[in-house]
Amino acid sequence: MDSPEQRLRVIPYYTGDNTLEEVLSNPKSRGLLWLEILLNGEFPWKAHLEQPQVRVAYEKACVWYGHFKTMINGRIGREPLEVRTGRIDEREYRRFQEALLFVAGLTV
Repeated sequence: MDSPEQRLRVIPYYTGDNTLEEVLSNPKSRGLLWLEILLNGEFPWKAHLEQPQVRVAYEKACVWYGHFKTMINGRIGREPLEVRTGRIDEREYRRFQEALLFVAGLTV
């Protein structure tokens, strides 16, 4: 069993994958990894940045955090991510909102 600081909060509800190893081997879960990083401040992401797929997802999460920092902090109060400038894909906004509200409900 993963310790609380190693627990995924978003991806298990979308795909059933519960570990980072499972996530990295599942294309659908890899596509959600940026959301997991963005909304799960308890997982030690920086310890896994040597893995290219984690690094790419982390960079994307940092860009989204830069755009929606106030909304994220107001809903879930996570430890800050690095703020990166860049463009977001607005087609992913609905999934972001859904996941944010889901995680906010878990922390109540």
